[in-house]
Amino acid sequence: MFLRTSLLAVLLFSICVSAQEITVAAAADLSTALPEIVATYTKHTGQTVKLSFGSSGNLTNQIHNGAPFDVFFSADETYPVQLIEKSLALKGSLYRYAVGRLVLWVPNELPLDVQTGSMIRSRPS
Repeated sequence: MFLRTSLLAVLLFSICVSAQEITVAAAADLSTALPEIVATYTKHTGQTVKLSFGSSGNLTNQIHNGAPFDVFFSADETYPVQLIEKSLALKGSLYRYAVGRLVLWVPNELPLDVQTGSMIRSRPS
């Protein structure tokens, strides 16, 4: 976690070193980790960061409509690519900061075969 925190802090610093306040749009899945990273960044630099969380699609639409974000952390790489293609983001600024995995969790009592995705029918006794 320390390495990830450090990398994101460096990324924020390098992108917005001259800004009074950094305004960050971030995918909702970062709402737990990013405030901690921002607190560390602010403590070390004195620079304030304003966070705005939402779905990557909605944040992309806000940027299309002129929302003044300095940094965009998207959960889906296609959204920043769209912004770059429309000249709403710098061409060389795309950086993959994480790779995720989808996980399916099913309670034992749920009659679902996770291998096939089908419901298991109980046999009459």
